[in-house]
Amino acid sequence: MTELMEIVSMTPGFSMKRHAHGWEITSDGHTRKLRVPETVTGEEYVEFTRKLYRMNWSPLPRPWSGEPSLSFDDVSPYEACELLLRIPWYQRTLDERKIAEWAGAMSRGEWRTTHQGLATDHQGMLYDGQHRLAAQVVEGITLRYSIARGIQGDSFTVVDRGKMRSSSYTFAAAGEKDAFNLSAVLRLMWMWENTPVDEWKNRHPVSDDQLRAVLERHPGIRHSVKRGKPVPKASARATTLIHYLASQACGSSEVPDQWYAQLGAGENFQRRDPGLVLRNYFLGGESNEKSTRAPIRSMQSVIQVLFLFATAWNNTCTGQQRSIVKAFGTHGVPPLKVPGPNHVFRFPVSR
Repeated sequence: MTELMEIVSMTPGFSMKRHAHGWEITSDGHTRKLRVPETVTGEEYVEFTRKLYRMNWSPLPRPWSGEPSLSFDDVSPYEACELLLRIPWYQRTLDERKIAEWAGAMSRGEWRTTHQGLATDHQGMLYDGQHRLAAQVVEGITLRYSIARGIQGDSFTVVDRGKMRSSSYTFAAAGEKDAFNLSAVLRLMWMWENTPVDEWKNRHPVSDDQLRAVLERHPGIRHSVKRGKPVPKASARATTLIHYLASQACGSSEVPDQWYAQLGAGENFQRRDPGLVLRNYFLGGESNEKSTRAPIRSMQSVIQVLFLFATAWNNTCTGQQRSIVKAFGTHGVPPLKVPGPNHVFRFPVSR
């Protein structure tokens, strides 16, 4: 921290003095003082840089002489800290979730050196890569980057303007079928295995490597992607996950395949079969006590769809009949059962 504090002390508009356990920083026209301890963690340093910029921190330029260059170099945690003090005013503010996503990938060994690394402009300002650097500081590791130096400032207007490549592009490039739905259900499966359902409202960044690991553990999920959307207006990733979990419970996809086909066709049901009630719920065909047609429902939340399909499956396995389905996501998702002797599947069930 000592060398970094020297950078601060040499910057016009900022003054610094030592206190008992670190430094105290003030800026011209800023009444609040920033106290920085002698030793900080990576997370604390990133927060320190945020606070500096809130105090109108303006980094000193380090003009680049000569033509723009591109090289592959190792960047130490200290060098990453120093670069974070050279973010120009036009850069986006640091996003905590993006930093956490990069840091998670780095801690799992998923970092790859590619042509997309760091860039500084002709004044030495950090042009691209601030979230990667912040994550590196958090992890405290040395990484190799491709580094472009001396880029003209007007080039910034065309950086990151293209469409982001999603996980579905990665799986499509690997030759997977229906890559969009496959990547969606793999992400949901990762959440199912790693986080409680009541925490799903929070965004959980999941890397492509993590999704590939899920696919390696559950290769049968590819089959569920083919069968997993029996009725409209139900989240495809949710219905696909229930199909796969039911297949796991049964030890085979035979019964879930037939039940999902029955849900899609709407045939061979009796009036109060859970499958028919479920189908009518999404198609808006069930009647209330006054025998009037209920309105078609909008898309349910993923958790609600999981709850509805899991409950209908379990009721079918145990022979329970229902007149109406209640959708409450707060109930969570019950474990899926195996068809019992009193099941109400209206097709042959293998034993």
